[in-house]
This record gives sequence, C-alpha cells and structure tokens, in this order.
Amino acid sequence: MKKTAVVTGAGAGIGQGIALALAQKGCKVYANARSAQKLKKTLELCKDYDVEPLVFDVTKEDEVKAALLGLATVDVLVNNAGVGIYKPYEEIDAADWDLVLNTNVKGYFFVTKYALERMARGGSIINLSSGAAKTGGEFVSLPYSSSKGAINALTISYARMLAPQGIRVNAVSPGFVDTSMLTHNNKPKEYYDGVIPLGRLGLPKDIANMVAFLASEEADFITGQIIEVNGGDIMG
Repeated sequence: MKKTAVVTGAGAGIGQGIALALAQKGCKVYANARSAQKLKKTLELCKDYDVEPLVFDVTKEDEVKAALLGLATVDVLVNNAGVGIYKPYEEIDAADWDLVLNTNVKGYFFVTKYALERMARGGSIINLSSGAAKTGGEFVSLPYSSSKGAINALTISYARMLAPQGIRVNAVSPGFVDTSMLTHNNKPKEYYDGVIPLGRLGLPKDIANMVAFLASEEADFITGQIIEVNGGDIMG
C-alpha cells in the first residue's frame, strides 16, 4: 500500500503494532503520541521503514489541527489513542469520566475532523474499540466500557456520513491482548489460554493485521462494521 497513514497512540502496545504493520505494507506512517519520548521505541522498531513522529495530544484540538493540517494528505487514519481508569466503582469521580471520554471519544472526533480535511475518496478510517463495549469490563471500568460503546456509535455515524464521499469507516474491537493494560486484570497470562476458545492470548499483531486489511483496497466494500478480533471470546 503506497498510502499515507496516521496512527494515534502509537508509542506502545496495539498502536505500535499497527504502525509497524502498515509500514511493512508500504505505507508512509506518521506515528503519534503526546511526546517524542513516548515514540522512541516505536521509531527504533520501525527504523527500516518510512515512519515519522507526529507529536500532539488528541484531547487538545489546537494541537491536533496544527499537526494534521501540516500534512499534505492522509489516506488512512487509525484512531487508537486511549486511556482507562483502574479503580473501584465507588471511587470513580467526574474527573475520571472527563479524562476517559475526552481522550477516547472527543479525541477520536478531533483527529477525524482534521484528518478529513486531508483525506480524499478512497480514504479509510479505522477506530479501535473494545469487546468491553458489548460485555462490560470489570477491570477496565464503567467510563472505559461506555467510551468504547460511544466509539462504536461514532464509527457507524461517520460511515453513513462519509460513504457518499467514498471514505470508509470501520472499527476493530480487540478482546484480551498481551499489552501493559492487561496487567490491571490481576490474572496470570496462562489464565487466558483456558478462557479464550482459540486457546491463547491475543497479540498486537493480531489486531494490526485486521487494521492493515481494512486499510487496503481488498476491503473497499466494507464500511460501518465493528469487527471483533478476540480468538472467539465474543461470538455472534
């Protein structure tokens, strides 16, 4: 794919895997994080490919606007930046809700808004959701699960709005993936081998492979879909 891609939250975990996968497919990738330091490992991992840092905070509209309008074109946008709250329900307060919704929902809106000013027909937007949008998630909290449900709705709304312009919008919904976020569940990795029907924990590359597919012309008749990638943990 000779395309220009922007990947938010690319400093680690799933975002890092997506940046690498798209770069390996031939994309020019702009890897985003809130600071250059957070992108150091990603840039080292992608040193043999065309990957550049793009520093901005997704919750700050002025930063998002300046960064994205500074690009000549955006063919692929991957909204991945997100946060969770890991505390008992009784301790969650308004500030926690604001942090999660501002990052996970409003942040997706800001980035999409300005990416669209640089996106032409044939563009693809891929949002990262979560199985917690459907099942809830005890360890990821009410704000996180709610934000991912909002992302699903945002994905479908954008897909309907942008279809006449030839721009596709989909979401990838991971299940349990081997990233630092998983440590908050306080369970050993071996636990998931018995819980997930395919018998193993997901890897960032499993999610990245689906994102790369949705970004490609092979998926040019797919839009408005929330695609579960979870080893069978959620079916149907």
